[in-house]
Amino acid sequence: MTDLAKSDRVDDVANVLRGSSLSRRNLLVRATALGLSVPVVASLLAACGEDEEDAPADAGAPTTAPEISGDPTEVPGDTEDEPTETTDDATTPDTDTGADDTGEHPQGGEIIIGTLGEAQTINPFLTNETEGTWRCKMMFDEFVTLDPVTYEPIPSLAAEWDISDDATEYTFTLQDEVLFSDGSPLTMNDIAFFIQGVLNPDSTSPFVPQFMDIDGAAAFNEGGADTVSGIEVVDDQTLTITLTEPNAAFLVNMREIRPVPSAMLEGGDLQNDDFFQAPIGAGPFKFVSWNTGGDFVAERNENYWQPGKPYLDGFTHRVIADSQTLVLSLETGEIDASNYPAPTVAGNLEAIETLDVMVPPFTQPDGWSFNQAHEQLAIKEVRQAIAMALNMEQYVADFLLGLGEVGVGPIAPGNWAFNENLEPIPYDLDRAKELMAEAGYPDGGFSVQFTTNQGNVLREDFFTFTQAALTELGITAEANVTEWTQVVQAASDGTFEAICPTWSGANIEPDELYLTLHSESSRNVFGYSNSEVDQLLEDARATADRDERKVLYDQVQEILMDDVPIFWAWYRPFIHVTQNRFSGYVDSSLTGGLFVQLENWYVNE
Repeated sequence: MTDLAKSDRVDDVANVLRGSSLSRRNLLVRATALGLSVPVVASLLAACGEDEEDAPADAGAPTTAPEISGDPTEVPGDTEDEPTETTDDATTPDTDTGADDTGEHPQGGEIIIGTLGEAQTINPFLTNETEGTWRCKMMFDEFVTLDPVTYEPIPSLAAEWDISDDATEYTFTLQDEVLFSDGSPLTMNDIAFFIQGVLNPDSTSPFVPQFMDIDGAAAFNEGGADTVSGIEVVDDQTLTITLTEPNAAFLVNMREIRPVPSAMLEGGDLQNDDFFQAPIGAGPFKFVSWNTGGDFVAERNENYWQPGKPYLDGFTHRVIADSQTLVLSLETGEIDASNYPAPTVAGNLEAIETLDVMVPPFTQPDGWSFNQAHEQLAIKEVRQAIAMALNMEQYVADFLLGLGEVGVGPIAPGNWAFNENLEPIPYDLDRAKELMAEAGYPDGGFSVQFTTNQGNVLREDFFTFTQAALTELGITAEANVTEWTQVVQAASDGTFEAICPTWSGANIEPDELYLTLHSESSRNVFGYSNSEVDQLLEDARATADRDERKVLYDQVQEILMDDVPIFWAWYRPFIHVTQNRFSGYVDSSLTGGLFVQLENWYVNE
């Protein structure tokens, strides 16, 4: 076992597991659905000799079902180490990416990675959820990447950069002799092509808001210009990007640039070109095959720009849409690793000597996002009442089995911008009823459809819990528990009334709040509009000093907690697991989790 696997957090999880039982959990779910109080049911269990402390742990099966992943805004979280921000006068960060590793680790071997959710696309212009984003990182690589621990922007395809004194001009230098997997050269023309492709309205890319501060981007996106004036290809190795105003998040946003060969796509359909059926990129691995709902297979890119890497011959990303089967596959060695085993079986997996078990930090909370196109959800007091009617301390204690916590605010705990003075929205049923009366709905009398992904039992339980609680307000909670791809589509289109996961929050960079909650952002599918929040988000984006930004984001979080456009309710627990015959990995809450730097993995000799 690694030191991390033996950490206090894993021990705590294992201790909880030894005191839980499947039958108790299922009874709690059913009791809540019937409107019975959990304490009453718990007392009945104790009387029958089935209280939590004495109940035997389930020997092999997880006590939750599939943990399906993926958010259109990505689902990376934060780490216990605070990110380091690049300042205006910074040049290349002094961080070792391993690019000078000439292959002292053994090459060879493959890895089978189990996942519970299928990617929607491997088109890097369009991918908007975790699985597809990670596959694109492996095949296309990122122009600027993030340190998996600190989240600091560090070199990748971009070897270095210089920033002007006024923080509006960025000059990037490309790594030497970068090739695509077919052996053709990658130049700054390909980088410029990708950025303009994102901004092309015909591509419908979700990354448009990240790059609208580039000079000329708005005119190009609106069809008033043929090119983006702020993008200048100086030569094959040098690119200059000019912004209309400073944007403290710009370097972090450059991770979304995953270049494709412009010669193959010039004038093509950036949504549906045949290229994306078998794409060519400059990442550590290259595409082999994709059986949707089954195996996604990639092999080593022999032309990768980092000498000697990747060490593995290839990987298989296997969809196993059942968490019990996924856990059994880890136990039997059918798969080698996964980000998504049910956290309630951490103790079972920790007991297997060939496995390493890690617990990543919490990311932004799960909960309900409210679409303010809904007549009643457009009323602040109704949203507040719904939040106050949900006893999240009870949900965490009785449904998360001690593995999660009550959520607070949109920013991941540990992130430098997290407001530690925030308190969770309190459970107060009497006040919730008063708010409903103030809103003009003293007896409720309306319905809300709640959308979440089928098979994610933690989220299914949260709906059941919500449904029972809202009967106290006279609100009918209608279930739309559906497959993951339909949940993603509803979130992308804004065709939901309330939805979990929230699709809004900040894990890496607090400017993520601008992308989803600024009233003029194309990714604001919630209909939320608050001019004070807009101004604060704009000011924070244009401010370089972290302390000053922190003050602004503290105010944003306080307003959002009062407005409740989203109820950030509970922190979802994860465990990451791998066969310990592999080395070279760094666990992270970035997209890809344990596999964020798969190019560094190797098989122990």
